[in-house]
Amino acid sequence: MKTYTIILFLCCSAAVWGQTAEELELLKQHARHEERAERFAFLKESSNELERFTSVLFLAYKAFISSQDAISCVFYPSCSEYAVQAIQQQGLFIGLLNTFDRLTRCNALSPENYPIHPGTNLFYDPVEPEEHVH
Repeated sequence: MKTYTIILFLCCSAAVWGQTAEELELLKQHARHEERAERFAFLKESSNELERFTSVLFLAYKAFISSQDAISCVFYPSCSEYAVQAIQQQGLFIGLLNTFDRLTRCNALSPENYPIHPGTNLFYDPVEPEEHVH
C-alpha cells in the first residue's frame, strides 16, 4: 500500500507547476534588501577610540544579532540606528540617556504621538538636536 501511495503521489506531483522565470524575478525584486553595510560604512572611519569601540559594537550587533531577528522595531530609524546617531550628535552621556528613553518607547501603544514615515510606514522619531542652555 505504501508503494502505491508513493507512486500515486509522484504521478500527481507531475501536474504541479513551479514558478516561471518572470515570477521568480518578481519575487527577487520584492525580496531584495538594501545593503546595510554600505549605509554604515562611515562608522568604520571613527576619529577616536570610544567612537571606534561603539561603532564596532553597533556593527557586530547589526551583523550577528539584529539580522537574526525579524524586523520588529516600530520606529524609523530603528532603535540601534537611533542610538548611534544620538551618541554621535549629542555625546555619550546625553546620547545614551536618549537611547534608553527611546528603547522604553519602542512599542506600538501610542501611535497618535508619532508621524508615519512615508517610505517605511513606521513611526518617525529622529534624533532631535540638543538645545544648549546658556
